Amino acid sequence: MNFSSWSGRGTHDSDEIISLDEKSNNSESECGSESGSICSEAWSYQQQKSSLGKCIPTPYPIIRLLHTTGRLLYTLLPTFLQRMHQEDRTGKQEKAHPTAYLDGMRGLAAFAVFLCHLSYGTFDISHSWGAGELGQPNENSSLLQLPIVRLFYSGPPMVAIFFVISGYALSYKPLKQMRSRDFEGLMTTLTSSVFRRPVRLFLPCFASTLIVVFLTRLGLYKLTEDFANDMRMVPEDHYMTEANALSQLGDWMQKMLDFVNVFDWSLYSGSIDLDRHLWTIPVEFRCSMALFLTHILVARMTSRLRVATLVFLLGWGTYWNRWEMVPFWAGVLVAELDLAKAVKEENVMSEKLGLDDVPIRYHSFFRTCFDSATLISGMFLASYPDADGHISPGYAWLTTMIPDRYTQKHRFWPTIGAVMIVWSIGNLNCIKKIFNSRILQYLGQISFPLYVCHGFVIHTFTYYLLDLLWDTTDAYSDRARFERGFAFAALGSIVLVVWTSDLFLRVVDTRCVRLAKWLESQLLAL
Repeated sequence: MNFSSWSGRGTHDSDEIISLDEKSNNSESECGSESGSICSEAWSYQQQKSSLGKCIPTPYPIIRLLHTTGRLLYTLLPTFLQRMHQEDRTGKQEKAHPTAYLDGMRGLAAFAVFLCHLSYGTFDISHSWGAGELGQPNENSSLLQLPIVRLFYSGPPMVAIFFVISGYALSYKPLKQMRSRDFEGLMTTLTSSVFRRPVRLFLPCFASTLIVVFLTRLGLYKLTEDFANDMRMVPEDHYMTEANALSQLGDWMQKMLDFVNVFDWSLYSGSIDLDRHLWTIPVEFRCSMALFLTHILVARMTSRLRVATLVFLLGWGTYWNRWEMVPFWAGVLVAELDLAKAVKEENVMSEKLGLDDVPIRYHSFFRTCFDSATLISGMFLASYPDADGHISPGYAWLTTMIPDRYTQKHRFWPTIGAVMIVWSIGNLNCIKKIFNSRILQYLGQISFPLYVCHGFVIHTFTYYLLDLLWDTTDAYSDRARFERGFAFAALGSIVLVVWTSDLFLRVVDTRCVRLAKWLESQLLAL
């Protein structure tokens, strides 16, 4: 799913992309420490050749081939392994920036969306625990369906979290400029954001869908077509193989035109059978443009009036069933409140210097309790089921409170829960540390590639492996073996998706960021 907020990170990793032809041909000193012994042997060999005066083929091409092969293999290593190697050599670790926890949240959300798409064709993940009519046999009794637990493989609440984080990330710098009355800098920021946004969001999707076309022409989609059309729970569109490569490419071009139709605000507009999961990207773009217009609207307002305006927009958007804009505006509101809180805390601390800090500690304790309760409540609301919420324990009463005009009823409470989650975590340093951990920061780094790449991995590798395992184990008649087969396929898919996303980040995504910056520097007057 989203998202710039995806786009905000990853540019610093561009230095890690390795060019295989960046070395020149004229120095043995270019060999690294690992190849120093080889270079020394080559020099001795050259001395012997000169003294003997014989025409013996030089070993330098072999050395360069080994060196290039080694660098290529190093490039194929996931980024986290490369960084571990670099940190072992330098002893330095990167420091997290103040909003780094949002990257970790985005990474975990992207991984949860992947788990959702991995499992919803096989298992019923739409219902909450205990859902069913009274007096009827209840099949929804798995502990994995409990509220909060089911949050970690649910799609709609993660989409809402993506959009809240996008609204926050895209607004953080503009809001700081508004508060400092730097309107000239604000205009530069907004023009840059509007210009770079389509390149940042759409170009990587062009690349990922071209990969789908390539895999289709290799016959991998045809290989899993029957299995994809026979899913037990939620069938997902499987890209069809055309008669020839030219027809396939023409179909891709037509689908890309549909994909970038940003003028259609209808539900799921821009959704394409090349990868149905990408439907949120056009939504992200349209909402981003509306968000930038909102920045202009509230730019000269005071902080209080800006908050009041955003609250009005949230109610207005909810009334008119604009479920996708609500989390974006909510992200702006959370960012504004965070900035106001930071200023207030700085003033309070400066006034309390040298005084008794007991009142501050009591205030901090009660605030932590309040934020913790908000987080837990938000996670419960975000766990609202996709189906039959009106007959689900804990959610039946909440269902009656959803406005009748709200067509996407399964998104109402998850959106509110997502706002509560993002806002409360920003106030809880102990939770921030979890999202600043290495593994979640890494997932945040690859979150956008993970979102755009997991579809073709599932439709090829996962489906093929599931078909193979279930066919050989007669899985449908043995639930335990059925679940073991799924777990094995899921584990292999996780490894492949992470590696593919990491490679896509360095080969495609980072270069798209560079291209957007370069185009801006060339086409926009500074």
